[in-house]
Amino acid sequence: MLLSLCLIALAQTLPKLTIEPQSVHLHGGGSARQVLVLFHAADGTSRDVTHEAEFTANTLVSVEAGHLRPTANGDGKVSIRYGKMTAELPVKVTEATTYGPVGFRREVMAAMNVGGCNMGACHGTPTGKNGFKLSLRGFDPPADHRQLTRDQLGRRIDPWNPDDSLMLRKALGTVPHEGGSRFGATSVPANAMRAWIAAGLPDDSPNLAGVKRLLVRTGPRVLHAPSKVMQVAVSAEFADGTTRDVTRLTNFSSSDTLTANVNGNGRVEFGKSGEAAILVRYLEELVSIRVTYLEPKPGLIFNAPTPVNFVDETVTAKLKALSIPPSGDCTDTDFLRRVTLDVLGRLPTLKEVDTFLADAASDKRTRVIDRLLAAPEFNDFWAMKWADVLRSSAKTLQPKGNAAFQLWLRDRLAAGTPMDLIAQELLAATGNTYTQPAANFYRTARTPTDLAESTAQLFLGVRMQCAKCHNHPAEKWSQDDYYGLAAVFARVTPRADLAGAEVVVALRQGEVNQPRTGQVMKPRFPGTGEVEVPAGVDRRKQFADWLTKPGNPFFAKSVANRVWFHLLGRGIVEPVDDFRESNPAANDELLQALADDFAKQGFDLRKLIRTVLVSRTYQRSAEANAWNADDGKYFSRAIAKQLTAEQLLDAVCDVTGVPEKFPGQPAGTRAVQLPDAAEAHPFLKTFGKPARDIPCECERESEGNLSQALQLINGETVNAKLKKPDNRLGELLIRKVPDRVRIDELYRIALARPASDAEAKVALAYLAKKAESPRKAWEDVLWALLNTREFLYRH
Repeated sequence: MLLSLCLIALAQTLPKLTIEPQSVHLHGGGSARQVLVLFHAADGTSRDVTHEAEFTANTLVSVEAGHLRPTANGDGKVSIRYGKMTAELPVKVTEATTYGPVGFRREVMAAMNVGGCNMGACHGTPTGKNGFKLSLRGFDPPADHRQLTRDQLGRRIDPWNPDDSLMLRKALGTVPHEGGSRFGATSVPANAMRAWIAAGLPDDSPNLAGVKRLLVRTGPRVLHAPSKVMQVAVSAEFADGTTRDVTRLTNFSSSDTLTANVNGNGRVEFGKSGEAAILVRYLEELVSIRVTYLEPKPGLIFNAPTPVNFVDETVTAKLKALSIPPSGDCTDTDFLRRVTLDVLGRLPTLKEVDTFLADAASDKRTRVIDRLLAAPEFNDFWAMKWADVLRSSAKTLQPKGNAAFQLWLRDRLAAGTPMDLIAQELLAATGNTYTQPAANFYRTARTPTDLAESTAQLFLGVRMQCAKCHNHPAEKWSQDDYYGLAAVFARVTPRADLAGAEVVVALRQGEVNQPRTGQVMKPRFPGTGEVEVPAGVDRRKQFADWLTKPGNPFFAKSVANRVWFHLLGRGIVEPVDDFRESNPAANDELLQALADDFAKQGFDLRKLIRTVLVSRTYQRSAEANAWNADDGKYFSRAIAKQLTAEQLLDAVCDVTGVPEKFPGQPAGTRAVQLPDAAEAHPFLKTFGKPARDIPCECERESEGNLSQALQLINGETVNAKLKKPDNRLGELLIRKVPDRVRIDELYRIALARPASDAEAKVALAYLAKKAESPRKAWEDVLWALLNTREFLYRH
C-alpha cells in the first residue's frame, strides 16, 4: 500500500505532456481542429509548447503548428514529441473528400473578415473601393451576398472554374490587387471561398442558427520567461447545438502589441513584461482574454513602502506581480507644487511654500490636502474640467446661458453636491436654459443619437459612435444598443425662446427607428437590454436612476477613472472615455476598489480626490529607479505632464506679478475662471485650450510644439509681463536684499523651492556680467526660469 502511494506521488511530480482535446474527430473536408500541447513541469508550473512540439502526422491529417486538417478517411494517431517526452492523439476522419454544405455567413463572411476584405480601409468603406462595396466587417450578409453574386453580372465569380474567380484571385494576390495577398492558396479561408463558389454560390437559410457563444481555449495565461509563445484555439457554439473549430476563421488583435503580438492563426508572442488583452472575433461575436508575461530581473529586490490605503495596496500588488519596484516618495517641494496645481490649478503662494517647508509635523501633507480641498479655487478649477467635456461655450449656449451653466457647475461643487445627483440633474433637466442651467446639456447635443453618444462617453466612459452605422467592430455594442440608447432621448426637444434661450421639454411621444431594420426601438440601457418604461414616466429619469445606482457597472468607474487621469496624468483605462474589452484597465482591482469606495462615500467628489491624494502612489517621485524607467502604465512613478494652457498662463502671471486682463471680464479674473472656451487669447489657444466642440478629454492638446516654444521665447504675453516696471522684479529690486535672496524668492514662487547653489551660482555670474543693465539682466534670469522644463511641467 505504501509503495503504491509513493508511486502515485512520484507520477504526480514527474514532468508530463497533456493534449487538448484528448481526441479529435474531423468530419468533412472543411473541418479543422486546433490542438494545444501543454508541458507540466515537476515544480507544478505549466506552459504552452504547441509551437515547440514536433507533430508526426499519419496519412489521415495534415498538421501545421498543431492545426489539424483532414486528408483521408480512417482512424489513427498523431505522435507528438517535446524534448524526450511523447504523447499520442487519437484521430478519426470521416467524409474527408467532401467539403460539405458551405455556409456563406459562417465561412465565406468569416474568410473575408480574416482577409480584411471588408475593413474600413478596403471594400468596407461607405463608397467601397474600385467599384466593389461590402458591408463593414460583414455586418450585412444579405447585401454582401447580392454584391458578390449579382453586381456587374457576377463578374467576380466563376462557378465553373472557382480558381479563376476574381474574388479568389485577388485575395490570393495572383492578379494585381491594391490590398496584396490576403491569405495562402491552401489556407482555411481560401478553401472556404473556393468550395462556396464550386457549390454554386448558395445563400444560407433564413433560419440559420446564429452563434451562441465563442469557446476560447489556451494554456496558462500567465507566462514566465523563457516561455514566450502561446496558442489560442477558438470554437463556435451555435444556437442549434453544433460546435466547430473556427480558429483559422477568427480575427485576432492585441491591445498592446509591444507586450503581446498575435498573428492571424492565433499565435501569441510576447515581447516584454506586462499585460495585454487579446481580442478574439468570429463574425460578430467577441471574446477578450487577458494574458500576462513576466521576465525575471536578476538582482531585483522588491521593496515598497507601507501602504496608506487600498490605492497603495492594489497598485503595489500589481507592481510586485510584474517585478516593477516603485520609486520613492517625492520631495516636499515637489509634493506641494504638484498637489496645489492638481487641486486648485495654480502655483502655491510664497506664504504657502514657506509655511509648508518650515513645518516639521509628520501629517503636514495630509493637512495641506484638506486645506486645498476646502479652498474656493477648487470649485473654479474642477468646474472648468467638467465644462470642457460638457461642451460649455457661448457659441453653443449663448453668453448668458453659458455663464449660467458654469455658475451652476461651480455652485454644485461648492455645495458638495454628490456626482450622482449632478448627473441626474443634467440628464433629466427641463425648462428655460437661462433660468434652469442644467437644461443647457440639451443645447450641446441636439438629436437623440448625439445625446446617446455624448451621454455614453461622459457618464459611462464608452464610445458608441461606431455602432451608429454598424455593429461595433471591437466591442459588444450593436446598432440595436446604439439606437436603443438614443430612444431614451427621443422625447426631449428644445424649443426656441424669444429671449435667446431655449426651453427643454419632455414630450409624451417620439420614437427612434433602427435604420437598417426599420424597427421602432424600445429604450435599451447598455449591458442591460430593453427596459419597460411605465406610461407617464420620463425615460431619461429612469435611465438616470439606473445609471447612478451604486451597483451600476459604468458610472462610478467612469468618474473615478476620469479623476485618476486628472490627478495622475494617465487613466487606469486610457483613453479615459474608452472602456472596452479590447482596451483593458492597467489595474482592474484598483479601478474596482476606487469605484466601490466612491459609491460607498455617496459619490462625493472631494472624498474621491482625497483618497487618491493621500496615497503614496500619488506622492511618488517622478524620478525613475533602475527597474521602472520603462513603466508608463502601472503607476510605479509619477508622470510629469505639461501645465494646461490656463495653469501656465496663471503661473506666468503669478511669477511675474502681473495679472492678465481678459476683455469683458472683471479685473483679477484668472484663466481657469474664464466662462468661455472661445476666448480670443493667443497664448491660451497656442497651449491647447479646447474649443469644447466634442465631449472628450482628448480635445485638450497636451503635447509641446514649435508654436508654444515661440510663445515662451518671444511671445507678447510673456515679454510684456517681464518688462512691466512695477512687476515682481520691480518690487524685488527696490528691496535692499542680497541678489541670492532675490533669486531664491523667484525660485520659490515658480518651483516651490529655493535655488540650488549651482543654479544660484550661474544666475549670480550672469548678473555680474550684465551689471551695466541690472534690470535687463534680471529679466533674462526670470525669462530663463519661465522656460525651464521644471516650471512648464507638473512633476
